[in-house]
Amino acid sequence: MSKSIAGQLAVNVLAQGIARVLSIFANLVLVLVVARQMGAHFFGEFSYVLAFVTIGVALADMGTTAVLARVLSLHTGAERARQLGNFMLMRGALLLVVMLIGATAAILRPNGVQAALLIATAGLPVLASRFFEPVYQVYERPWLSLWSNAVFGVAQLALAGVVLLQPDISVATLTAGFVLSNLVYAAMALLLMLRLVKPDLRPDAGVLRSLLAVAAPLGVSALFTSVISRADVLMLEHFLGPVAVGQYSAAYRVLDVAIFAAITVVTPLIPILTVEIARDRAASVERCKVIVQAALVCALPVAVVAPHAAEPVIALLLGSEYLPAVAPLLILVWNFVLIVVTLIGSSVNLAIGEVAHGYWNTALAALVNIALNLWLIPRYGTSGAAVAAVCGQLSMMAVSQYYVFTRFGNLYPLRPMASIAAASLALALALFAAVPLIGWLPAVVLAVLAYGALVVRLELLPVTGLRALLEARRLRRQAAST
Repeated sequence: MSKSIAGQLAVNVLAQGIARVLSIFANLVLVLVVARQMGAHFFGEFSYVLAFVTIGVALADMGTTAVLARVLSLHTGAERARQLGNFMLMRGALLLVVMLIGATAAILRPNGVQAALLIATAGLPVLASRFFEPVYQVYERPWLSLWSNAVFGVAQLALAGVVLLQPDISVATLTAGFVLSNLVYAAMALLLMLRLVKPDLRPDAGVLRSLLAVAAPLGVSALFTSVISRADVLMLEHFLGPVAVGQYSAAYRVLDVAIFAAITVVTPLIPILTVEIARDRAASVERCKVIVQAALVCALPVAVVAPHAAEPVIALLLGSEYLPAVAPLLILVWNFVLIVVTLIGSSVNLAIGEVAHGYWNTALAALVNIALNLWLIPRYGTSGAAVAAVCGQLSMMAVSQYYVFTRFGNLYPLRPMASIAAASLALALALFAAVPLIGWLPAVVLAVLAYGALVVRLELLPVTGLRALLEARRLRRQAAST
């Protein structure tokens, strides 16, 4: 890779960021239309189906997508095609097993969404097809993500239009439309990938074993991570019914944009860090310190602003029926901060090959989450589920960060962390003083601007990386013009 690490990361993040903005925006429009148009009960049923899909996709993936980014970055030419082909064969085999399990679970589930669950199970091959971005990145064509996500976005907006025009649509029909929109994405993404590489689909036992060796602990981790993120929905439906699920899912959906933004920034780190660590481990530790610093600078204000913005934002986006979502949202916003830190730690651990703890780390976190849900949901409802989610995520993050610290290095130097904490405290105090005087929206805008100025003044953002990217861009333009 000829570009600097900062240049590679910035280009990959920018390409994937724009692509995900297209799909996330369209998906958010669909979710908002469904929630407002159909009510909390219908939205709760649809959210239950989406939780089922999330677990199914995690089972079908079993950590292989993250492994794909790593193995492709370590090989070239025909060997890359062989690795990619065997990856696809392995995914196909996993899908068949998961679809059988999913169909059985859907048939045995005694509620009103059985048809929707069966449709979602049949659609798992396209719902679990989000593995193309690492291929684009490794072949230095990250901008191809724009096309596949653009057609997905159009399909999701079209589905939102159908919901608006047909308010009597069933959950099963909506699920079928959701699957169809993902089919459009998968078809476009596959065509674009074939322009770069033709997968060698001849099975190779050695390659399959090596992929499984790395993917197995990651797959267990991904599965339990999905359980952690969706067990609350399944248990809320059992204890309190679809309306509570709809309100709780509304809180999650408000945060989804921020979570997907974090995933967009962190995902491109895996192939880049794999190469960087192999080349210069000490430099990569310093680079990761900057990444953690920038992530906390951007994530903490979300948690600080939430108590002042949650209620009016939910009322504006979803309506007064969803105001009970405010209480769990104010708890779940801290889960977002933990997710950001956990994502970075997991990416570092994967890049250095430290993955064995995935067998038990997320299982422990899932056990914490499920046990707390069983105890807290009957007593405190959606707020109890939110507390359980935060505790489970905290457990998983603590183990992940331990391995980063002991196997890689300390990514949390005291002075920058103290400065970030001070800036966040200043933001909180400014909001506390300003909101009663001028209202929540002007106060949030002014306080965030002041926070940004303080961040710049304290040099808490990695401006060096941005300068390196701009310089690399200037040099490429200069070379192209000569």
